[in-house]
Amino acid sequence: MVDWEAARAFTEAACAATFDTKPCRLIARRPGATVNHKEEDDPSRVAFDCMASIDLEPTSDIIRRYPSSDPQSGNGPVSYDAVVTAHIGDWPWLPKMGDQILIIGKRWRVEAARRDGSSRPAWFVSEVRNAGS
Repeated sequence: MVDWEAARAFTEAACAATFDTKPCRLIARRPGATVNHKEEDDPSRVAFDCMASIDLEPTSDIIRRYPSSDPQSGNGPVSYDAVVTAHIGDWPWLPKMGDQILIIGKRWRVEAARRDGSSRPAWFVSEVRNAGS
């Protein structure tokens, strides 16, 4: 009899070994003290290093921040520059909107995420161009 959980774990580990070739650092962010303050590092979620992959020429999918049952809600599409994926098997926390990822010598801000039930979600990111962001 086939152990499907073991087969799935093996497949996800093989994909991670093949595709996750870029070292990166995940940095949790939180809103500033007031609306007039900039976002800041979130000390409740300690930054950590991992391996990931980045696609600098992603397809132009339409991604919405918050899915709505009303397509006329004005919930505009997310603008993003790249897509980061990684195997999240033993991560202490998952990046969410506003968190930052240091990869390939650049800082990226998570604009949206897409999970499909596997251990390999995708984060749609935009390059942080201001040092104080």
